Amino acid sequence: MKVTVDANILFACIIKDSTTRRLFFNPALSLFAPEFIVNEFVRHIAEIKEKSGLGDEELHRLLEKVLGQLALIPDKDLKPFLSAAASLVDDPKDWLYIACALREDTVIWSHDPDFGTQRRITIITTKELMDIVGSL
Repeated sequence: MKVTVDANILFACIIKDSTTRRLFFNPALSLFAPEFIVNEFVRHIAEIKEKSGLGDEELHRLLEKVLGQLALIPDKDLKPFLSAAASLVDDPKDWLYIACALREDTVIWSHDPDFGTQRRITIITTKELMDIVGSL
């Protein structure tokens, strides 16, 4: 199953060994994200480090492993999809996720209620994704 991952899912995967992390490494999933997700991680690294309780080296190793699961789509490759994305959701910080989902023909794994305002792309929560993967 092809899935676009938003930053909060990435953060949850790193902060805690949980269902989110197990799903992240499930071979039934092909995960995608706009490459700017790395910048979002860097912007929030202090908060993520504090919440995870991981040391610098441990955090770096886990991030490397997690990013290895993602196909990062260059932001320039998403530009042709931005106008469609902007027509679907109002929040500009969500446009690259929508554009990524449109480009790669994926669902979006997120808990962000702003995505629910559009009906073109399926948005799934961790619980919903777990139910789907469990039935594969």
